[in-house]
Amino acid sequence: MSSHESIVAVWLDGASCPVEVREAWALDALDADRLARAAREEGLGACLVSTCFRVELFVSGDRPAEALKAWAREQLATARPDAPRDGFLDAEGEDALRHLFRVAAGLESAVLGEAQILGQVRRARAAAEAAGVLRPALRAAFDTAVRTGQWARRVTDLGRGTASTASAAVQWVEDAVGTWSRRPVLVLGGGQMGRLLLGRLADTGAEVTLVSAHAPAHQGFAVVHPDALADALPGASVVFTATDRLALPLALARSAWADGRPRVVADLGVPRNVAPAVGRLPGVALADIDALGAVVDAGLAAREAAIPEVEAAIETALGGLRDALAGLRREALVADFRRRAEAIRQETLASTEADDLDQLSRTLTNRLLHDVTAALRSAPADDDALRALLSLDDG
Repeated sequence: MSSHESIVAVWLDGASCPVEVREAWALDALDADRLARAAREEGLGACLVSTCFRVELFVSGDRPAEALKAWAREQLATARPDAPRDGFLDAEGEDALRHLFRVAAGLESAVLGEAQILGQVRRARAAAEAAGVLRPALRAAFDTAVRTGQWARRVTDLGRGTASTASAAVQWVEDAVGTWSRRPVLVLGGGQMGRLLLGRLADTGAEVTLVSAHAPAHQGFAVVHPDALADALPGASVVFTATDRLALPLALARSAWADGRPRVVADLGVPRNVAPAVGRLPGVALADIDALGAVVDAGLAAREAAIPEVEAAIETALGGLRDALAGLRREALVADFRRRAEAIRQETLASTEADDLDQLSRTLTNRLLHDVTAALRSAPADDDALRALLSLDDG
């Protein structure tokens, strides 16, 4: 870490953007790899957190904060040149770190306190580490953010009740259908969100079928390949989708559900997994990620009451991180000073006769202490502080 390292954040504010805009900014692993390559070439640190609700890019480096923010915006524009850019915000220094902590704690999520974001932040940190673009300051920031997010959910009521998009989706469907018993349910997608849905549905009594190309057979539910979706759809009365692509186009839904029987569809994907026009088919009720984020549950009041306690913990954690980053900067200064001292030693050895040890030692001492002496003569610190810094006795 440099003694002049800056940290910035550039993010898409999901709360102010409709799902169509977030859909246009859905970044994938290939985008993350390209961004990591660009950061390595520039000698920068970078960590991308891309979720169904927001895009977060944190960058660190030995440049002014404004230059880092411009670089981050340029990289995002390169990734999605045709996507609208009006919804992006940015911050630097402690404000950027505070934003990261709020994201990890779930304070910025569509569903207050939702659990998935903490895992997404952790995985983004691991990906940046693996790509070699997690500089020390950024590593310390993400590690502290994850610990603070874990504390918030373990100690406060922030994680109480329906604290995930998956939970909100199950609650929304339950309100619509009334009972789960023996109800045929399809879950499209075996990723993290799909697994959360399966966990929520495990004890409902529903007849659950997972549609996934990779999931193994399971005692708690049936598993079918996506190629068999057309055969599975007609018998389903509830469908959850949680993939990274369009999974239920209008033509397929119209063909499978021509009978007009009531069906409920919860689309948890960004980009949207279900064609919006599906919701206008006879008998079909469709909720996308925005509608699910607006589900109000019994635990919301308790989670809202926990916000001041979590925000206070974030400020405390920021104070600890501030001290840790100051320590990293001091270590960087020491390392720079040692490198400079070694360079001076090598130059002095090359320009002094080997048998003149007294002259060699005098020259080396003078060169090593010249800049330090000049700085000490103009330093604003008091004499006691300087003596302690230089390990001088009181005499």
